[in-house]
Amino acid sequence: MDVSVANYFKRVEKIISRGGPEPSEYDYVVNVPNLEGITLEEESKIHDVLFPILDKDSLLGHTFYKPHGYAGDFELIDRLYTKWLSPDPSHHKWDNLYHTLDAATAVRNRKNYFQDVMKNYKNNDELKVLNLGSGPCRDLYEFFVKNPKQNIQVDCLDMDQSAIDYGSAVCDNYMDRIEFINKNVFKYKTSKTYDLIWSAGLFDYFSDKLFIRLVNRMYALVASNGELVIGNFSTVNTSKNLMETFGQWYLNHRSEDLLIELALKAGVPEDKIMIKEEPTGVNFFLHLEK
Repeated sequence: MDVSVANYFKRVEKIISRGGPEPSEYDYVVNVPNLEGITLEEESKIHDVLFPILDKDSLLGHTFYKPHGYAGDFELIDRLYTKWLSPDPSHHKWDNLYHTLDAATAVRNRKNYFQDVMKNYKNNDELKVLNLGSGPCRDLYEFFVKNPKQNIQVDCLDMDQSAIDYGSAVCDNYMDRIEFINKNVFKYKTSKTYDLIWSAGLFDYFSDKLFIRLVNRMYALVASNGELVIGNFSTVNTSKNLMETFGQWYLNHRSEDLLIELALKAGVPEDKIMIKEEPTGVNFFLHLEK
């Protein structure tokens, strides 16, 4: 194992033994060395070091064990949205560190970004929205609270029935304006068109090939003067190594140029493509207008 990697995990082991990092140590812990090229035996040693903090009742443990069967599940995302802390106080220092990650902040910023996108449609007589990989629906719930009189119909598409059950509970008071659809996004077929198709955090789990395929399918469902908005983690995610090493949470990070290239390959005209970002710059938003 590289000396710098060994030293890093030796210090992390000490931090774990005394209950977790202090704020002054956050930068050190987050700055995980690049582990590319280490052996399986070395990787096993690293997980032995991390094992004491990978408890399912902590954010790191939830990320690592993936109790719903996949990374970045609805429960983890909502815990980031709400700045959840474990019921076990011994995990609080690690949970607090997790919430300071640029990636966690970027996830929370998605909610505000969604509100801003929705403002563009406030004058629509009847707004039709498709929410891809709808997850916990916290962003939608907050929109309803702030805009109780908006005439809107939202189709929430998620392949995880548990996510749909969770989102239904979160948005319980607004179910007259939501239809939940339990289906794989690649198998979703409809004769509807939508003013807005929104995807906060689904596309960065897909290969470039699947990204292009889904953009092509969804762009066809966008109504005239509408748009498809896709969130994707950028290549400047400073939390990437920690997410992968501590939580085995892998994403396809993409640059602006690559996002534009993929949109063009999906058949979107160049003058209809725009990229924006939330304040941290960790999450890009690909806007594809119709």
